[in-house]
Amino acid sequence: MRDFLVETLNMIFQGLVEMFVGYLWSLASPILQRHPSILVVIPGLAEDRGSVYGSLAAKFSTMLHLGEAHSFKDLLKDKIVKLSIVYGFLSGLFVVILSSLVSSPFGALIYFLVSRGISLTILIPLTAFLTVVSFRKGLNVDLTVVSLVTVAADLISAFSIFITFNIVGIPFVIITIVLFAIALKEFKVKKKGRKGEYAVSVLMASTISTMAGMVLAESGAASNKTLLVAAPLVMALNGSASMNFASWIGTALALGEVDPKRPFNTALLKTWLRVAVESLIGVGVSTVLFSVGLGIKPMVLALISTLLLRILMPLISIAISCISFLRGWDPDLITIPLTSSLNDFISTTTLTLVASLLSWV
Repeated sequence: MRDFLVETLNMIFQGLVEMFVGYLWSLASPILQRHPSILVVIPGLAEDRGSVYGSLAAKFSTMLHLGEAHSFKDLLKDKIVKLSIVYGFLSGLFVVILSSLVSSPFGALIYFLVSRGISLTILIPLTAFLTVVSFRKGLNVDLTVVSLVTVAADLISAFSIFITFNIVGIPFVIITIVLFAIALKEFKVKKKGRKGEYAVSVLMASTISTMAGMVLAESGAASNKTLLVAAPLVMALNGSASMNFASWIGTALALGEVDPKRPFNTALLKTWLRVAVESLIGVGVSTVLFSVGLGIKPMVLALISTLLLRILMPLISIAISCISFLRGWDPDLITIPLTSSLNDFISTTTLTLVASLLSWV
């Protein structure tokens, strides 16, 4: 019960922050209309939630459970951190290149460098710190830390829009380039290990999430404040729920608590229901509190979309986790990025379809 309450409060907190992120998106509407490529790349670059920070949190959790690490320093020294920086940077460039298919990539490139500099400075140490604290407090790391890291990444993502074309953003551009160079230099001499599977999953995740951004751009979201307000909430809370569930499966598979050939046991179904309830409560409470200033339309749109996603996304998480585990791939490095990116694409598609059916958006 304690875990459920903590995780639900965590979802509510995340929902409130994501509603604020949506509000920032709506305020940034003029910038997004002038530079549509930024809206296209936001889901792909925010794939940091999955390919970098979500995977780090999940991997850190597994390392602590298996005794492969014992402290904050142990986690930060692991090669997976350098791997995340390198592939996160390369996947970001890949997303910017993909955005050129629909608009000029200049705005997207500057936005990428600025937002990545801020996130690398803050989120990698924060992820390690929160993982260790949660583990030592006896909390379920998989169902708490990933959500908190997601919220921080999305808040940084939204804030970065406003300083992308400002002199304040220049130091963060430098930080991004320097940290990438350091990580690349230190990591290139290492053995291949998990690099191949991680690279494939990151590139696939980035492609899928960029498609989600294209869906938003093509639907006219840059000038539609209802969609701009609802999109971060639905994508983030459902992405967090999907990653939490996928992260739990990864750890459960590693510990032998779930059979990859017959995964549907009582523990899995209870966790599925638990995460779904937490997500719906998070969306409901946060939208009700914000409905006074933003109206009821984002609330209805977010609730209907979340209900549909909580039925579909767990099935996808189970399939990807079990297949990757049976093939010997690392569930934390495969399932998290792919689940997160698929969630982005399915969320934006669901949002636009529900909005169209409701007809008032």
